[in-house]
Amino acid sequence: MNSHLHNQSQSQCNQPLKPRKKRLGRDQLSLLEASFNANQKLKAEHKTELASQLGVPPRQVAIWYQNRRARHKNDVMEHDYKNIQLELGDVLAENIRLERQVSMLKHELNQVQQMILLGPTSSSATLLSVSGSSDEQANSGSPANMICNWGDAGNDDIFPVEELYTCMIGSGT
Repeated sequence: MNSHLHNQSQSQCNQPLKPRKKRLGRDQLSLLEASFNANQKLKAEHKTELASQLGVPPRQVAIWYQNRRARHKNDVMEHDYKNIQLELGDVLAENIRLERQVSMLKHELNQVQQMILLGPTSSSATLLSVSGSSDEQANSGSPANMICNWGDAGNDDIFPVEELYTCMIGSGT
């Protein structure tokens, strides 16, 4: 068995060694990069022209182009991934903001519903004292000044929505 290994090592030594590929210099790389930026696909005539300019085999130029296209594809995917991550962060932040807003609006709605359940008798004095709106504001066509009729509760009092809202959020508005 040792003689078999010995014969293999001798036969490997007797084979001519492949010449190692030389690393490309900065000037060669800049020429290849410029050529790649102009056209990412390499045509046969352009490959031989580049190989003669660079002093390397055409196969090395073809392999360099193939590797460069793979790096370019990875760079594009990384760039797209980063953009998607940024967009995701923006969407998540917007989602959190909207959830907080929904929570605040639910809280305000709950307060109004409680005021409605208490009825107009106990809240009317509070509403009228907190609100400083005039009849002109209450009768305007804006949705904030819509008028709620409490007739369903057996009472004929009318309260502007603006007064309910002012009461809910305080007199700061």
